[in-house]
Amino acid sequence: MALSMDEQRILDEMERRLAGDDPKLASRLALFGQPSMLPVLRSPRARLIISVLSLAMIALVAVLMYSVSPFRSAGRTAPDHTRPAVPAASHQPAAGSP
Repeated sequence: MALSMDEQRILDEMERRLAGDDPKLASRLALFGQPSMLPVLRSPRARLIISVLSLAMIALVAVLMYSVSPFRSAGRTAPDHTRPAVPAASHQPAAGSP
């Protein structure tokens, strides 16, 4: 049953006043009846897909970290054991110094 022009005008005025008085409630009521993603995400199939994707991401990060780890130590050089160790500078003055 359609509203008369006068009833529609009154209803529109009530909506404007509600939006002015309580914008939070007005936005909630505007979204009322619209489909949301929450019920879709609560389905068992969606949970399974999200779990598998999460595990795949964790595995990918682990593999990348493992594959990059040899490159981290490549910048460090191994000590050369073929050359004799250089003694530390002594605190004694040289023989020719006064």
